[in-house]
Amino acid sequence: MNDVATTVSKVRATPAGIVCRLRKKAQGRAAASPLAGEVELENVSGDVLEIEVQTSPLQYLDLLVSNAAGELLSGWRYGECFSPVELSYTFCLGPREKYTAPVSLLGNVPQAKRLPGTYLIQAVYEYKGARGVSEVFRLDYRPAQRAE
Repeated sequence: MNDVATTVSKVRATPAGIVCRLRKKAQGRAAASPLAGEVELENVSGDVLEIEVQTSPLQYLDLLVSNAAGELLSGWRYGECFSPVELSYTFCLGPREKYTAPVSLLGNVPQAKRLPGTYLIQAVYEYKGARGVSEVFRLDYRPAQRAE
């Protein structure tokens, strides 16, 4: 899904049973980080959604990150950040059930491209034809200055 020609504003959801939301992490210790976000997946179908997993339920997640000029900065698919588990398993999400997990909002942007500024981020979760696409999330990134 990480096609260089894809821009954040052009990605659309397919009419399937999954909704994807992206937001700033609001609670907990990690919420203090400017890059702490969370993704929420919701099964809006009437059936149980069964997802085969080899690493994490987020292995099918991508974060499309662009700068204010529209340049795509994502260096790899976000789901590639996870290490495989010893045994694959089936992750089940029942009807109307939600799954929320932490994400690093610039986690798939190379360090050299993480400059202060405005980023537009869209989460895309795709599994076997089901696709959930979040609204575009705007991040105004100002890294903390380190005392010397």
